[in-house]
Amino acid sequence: MDIKKTALTYNFDGDGNTTAIAVSLSGNEGADYLNANIQVTPEDLTSGQTFDNLTMKDITTIARAKLAKATAEDKLQ
Repeated sequence: MDIKKTALTYNFDGDGNTTAIAVSLSGNEGADYLNANIQVTPEDLTSGQTFDNLTMKDITTIARAKLAKATAEDKLQ
């Protein structure tokens, strides 16, 4: 499925520090559609990464990985 980034929104605290980045993803393949809003938080970053040194592509990659993990988990157990 071709999943595209449709929006990227930064959230800030009262001091102007980035606290999270919301990434909207959308895609379709035939009759199958996907729309997701993924919140990238500091916990999603690897050692040495900060919101200040990530590119839009980096942020989108993290969001896609988080979406893949969320959809692969079996929450019915």
